[in-house]
Parts: sequence; structure tokens; C-alpha cells
Amino acid sequence: MPIKYEYNDIHCPSSLVLTPRLEAVHPACRDILYNRGYKTAEEMEAFLFPSLAESVRACPSFLDTEPALDILEHAIRNKETITVYQDYDVDGCTAGAVAAECLMNLGATVNRYCNERSVDGFGICPNGIENLMSLYPETKVLLTVDNGISGIAGVARAKERGLKVVITDHHEPGESLPAADAVIDPKRRDEPEAQYKDNCGAGVIWRIMLELYMRMGVSVYPVMQAVDLAALGTVADVVPLTGMNRAIVQEGLRLMNEGVRPFFRVISGLLELKTIDAQYSIAFRIAPMINAVSRMDEDVSLVGKLLLSKDEAFLREGIIHLDDINQERKDETVREAEAAVASLPQGYNEAAIIVRDAGFREGIVGIVAGRLTQEYNRPTIVLTQDKNGNWKGSCRSPEGFQMKEALDKCAKWLVAYGGHARAAGVTVRASDYEAFEKEFIRLANEAYPDRNFTKKVTIDAVFPASAYTEEMVRELRVLEPYGEGFPQPLFGLVADVRDVRFMGAEKQHVKYVDETGLSIIQWNQGEAVRNRTRCPRKFVGHPQLNDWNGKISVQFISA
Repeated sequence: MPIKYEYNDIHCPSSLVLTPRLEAVHPACRDILYNRGYKTAEEMEAFLFPSLAESVRACPSFLDTEPALDILEHAIRNKETITVYQDYDVDGCTAGAVAAECLMNLGATVNRYCNERSVDGFGICPNGIENLMSLYPETKVLLTVDNGISGIAGVARAKERGLKVVITDHHEPGESLPAADAVIDPKRRDEPEAQYKDNCGAGVIWRIMLELYMRMGVSVYPVMQAVDLAALGTVADVVPLTGMNRAIVQEGLRLMNEGVRPFFRVISGLLELKTIDAQYSIAFRIAPMINAVSRMDEDVSLVGKLLLSKDEAFLREGIIHLDDINQERKDETVREAEAAVASLPQGYNEAAIIVRDAGFREGIVGIVAGRLTQEYNRPTIVLTQDKNGNWKGSCRSPEGFQMKEALDKCAKWLVAYGGHARAAGVTVRASDYEAFEKEFIRLANEAYPDRNFTKKVTIDAVFPASAYTEEMVRELRVLEPYGEGFPQPLFGLVADVRDVRFMGAEKQHVKYVDETGLSIIQWNQGEAVRNRTRCPRKFVGHPQLNDWNGKISVQFISA
């Protein structure tokens, strides 16, 4: 896939009056913030140094908070059993853990229930209610976390069974809300403009628990300690790391790295993480291990037990098991991705990719769709066959193509679908598959009339090799955490290469050495570099500190 790098070379104006804290920030950081829309010193300061307490106080309570708290407080004081109905991904698991931990600290009797992914799929449903009541017949209050806003039938069944139902979710609502006793969702259309709308499911229930504790007149300390779980869900669910979410993640990462919760202390040691950060440790190591459990049809209840456990032996055994499951998931993903690519005709030039294979695993197709979208920079749908013979799967899209809108236009051929501009789930009626495929590809071709799939990437700053010092790299950390809404900055490097070395068992990696001694690393580019007649002078990537046997050095990781 061709990439076009763009750099506008606009800097933060010298006329901007800086606060003392901003004065101490590296100029490159201020330039990056300015070019990403933070135009005033106040906006920059609020972004870099958010206060969690102030972020929460600045937002009104969610609609239906009062009836929700009435129900929960009554259940706690009257020893009524509360069952938490959670989702099976990281956000759902952490939301379930936040709810259970905070409620149990108040003396509540709490159970947790999660759908079996391959049987009931996502969200509260009638069959799930029947299963839940068979397991926990003493349940009086049903509390959903990270799901429920579209569970019309499931909520109706819960009410038929005589349950009080409190919905907490963050997904987009449909035309009507479920008939629950309280429906909490920041994306409700009647929420005020002042509401913070970007919390994930774990963030929503964390805020509700904070209000519950304050209402009951008890110390909020246990809720503040649970912010590490909310932070894990926030990063993993790829919601914007701005505003309150940024404050949640910053505080959560602090607690994780202090080893307050045994889960993070043990997993950090097992994965040899010197520091737990958002972009690498959570997004690429911890979150995939948790998500792999449901993707591979394993028992999700293990995750909740691990998140709240204080037994280090149990934690070590359980986390190693998660890692084994994730390795199996990785191997399966590679097989399915290779099969998907092999199914494309040579010279394929349609503006959308649709792949179906009855042998694909339902829990993997979303990852495969994401990889194909990243590789080919065009809308992608990957489908497997469900128990009814229909084609069910995941959709992913690059910026510029509205996936949900395209599916709206194909709705007459779909059994079910839902999502947003960049990602969605879909079930295509088997008898209508060809008609759906034809129309979806037509819509994509219409969106890309010139078949130009070049990916545009913005370079945030450009420096000579001599500028990339240990001090600079440490100062750049003030911009963390990186994630959705605030990706890691991309840097340009102008180098004068004096040496080239090949690394790895098969000499597949390349290390360029600049005249300043700066190492420039290119992974898996050995063969391409051997075919070059001269060394490049310009690189795009990011600097990082390399700790080798206690010796710190700067290296530039080239994209």
C-alpha cells in the first residue's frame, strides 16, 4: 500500500503566553499540540495535565442516574442479590470487575454473567436471561455493563422474570430505548451537550459507582482504586484518549505501575514489562490476551476472577493460561489472514474487499478485517457462516469511508448489523449474499472513483539526528498516553549514515548508524536494503530509549 507523508512545518506561535508548566515542556511538544488543535495555553495545559476530580465534577450526572442509584442502594441495604450482565471483551470484563468490586465493598451480594460468544453473541438477550436465572435464581436486580442499550428483547424478558433492570452502556442507541428501570448511556440523544460522551463501558460504570458511594456517604477510596480497571478498559476499547478518558488513563497507569493491584503486578513481571504504558503494554500485550479468551471460545469468567484476585499463585497460573490462549489466537489469525489474502484475485482493484469462508472463526474475523484494511487501505468485510447458514462477520474501514452508512443502504439484505463509521458487525442473509456483495462494492467504488488507495500520514516534527537526545526523548513523554484521538507523534529524521548492520537470526532486521552514533532501526527490511545502491538520508518513525544491560541509548525506530 503506497503511503504519502505530509508535513506542514507550522510551529506554535512565539507570541503565545505560556504558563510556567508549559515553559518547561519541550518546544516540539507544544508544536505537536498546536498542530493537533490545541491553540491556547489553557487548552494545552488542560490536555497535558488533566485533573480526574475536576473532569468528573465538570460533567452533569447521566440521565437516569437517580433511579439507578435508588435501585442499587435499596438492593445493598436490603441484601438483595445483584447480578452484573457484562460483555466478553476487555471493556466488558473490566466494567464487570469495577461493578463487582465496588458493590461488594459496600456489602452487596454480587454475581457476574456473560454470554457465550458463539451462542448468544453480544449483549443482553432472552436466552441469556434464562441462563442467568438458572445460575442465579436469587437475583433481584440486573445491572448491565458495556451492553444493554440495544437489548430490547432481553430487557423485556428480564422484566417478565420480575427483575429490576439498570442499563449502563456507551454504545449508540437505536430509535427506542429498552424498557428498563434506568437507562444510562452518554450517547443517549437527550443527554445534555455538557455531558462527556466518550467514556467506554468501564468508564461509565466507574462514574456510577463514584456517585453511589457519595450518595451513601462512604469514602470513595475503593472507587478511586478501581480506576486502574477503568483505564484498562478505556485503552482497550479504543475510545478517544482526551478529556476525562485521558485523566482516567493517566491515573490508572500510575496505579498499575505502583503495583497496587496484584493482577498488574504479576502480569507485569510475567511479560517482563519495565513500565506499563497505554500504547504498547496494554494495547499490544495485555488487552489481546484478555480478548483472546472469548475469541477462542474459552470461559470468560476466568478474566474477572484474575482481575480481582489477590492470590499470586492463582494469578501466575491464570495469566500464563491467558498467554497460551492468545498464542493459539495469533496462530489462527495468521492462518485466516493468509487464506483471506489468497482468496483475492491477482490484480484485484475493486474499492472494497469482501471475503467469506465457512471455516473462519467468528472471534477472529474482526482482527483479519482490520489487518486487510491496514494492508490495502480500503473497506473490508470478513465473514464466516453462522449456525443458520447466514454469513456473519466484521467490517472495518479506513478514514473517509462511512461503513455504517454503507450498511444502512444495504439493510434489505441483512439479518442484523450495527456499528459506526470505522467498524461494524454484520449478518448477511445467505440467499442475498451475492446481491449484498455487488451493492456494497458498488458503493465503495463510488466512494473511490479513481481507485487511489494511497494512505496519507502526517509527520508531526522533523529534526536532524543530533537533536534526538536522551533528554529530548524523556521530555516527549509528557504527551503520553497515546491512543485513539491522540496517536503517537510521527517524527522525521535527516541522517548521515556511516554504517549499516544486519541483525536477527536471519539477518532480517537493519540498523543504520548515523555519524552522531544514533542507531536507526528498520524491522524486517533486510532483503530490501540489500537491493539498494545507496543508504537513505530521510527516515520517518519515532525515537525511543534502549536499555541494554543497564546502558541507556537513543534509537530511532523507522516505519
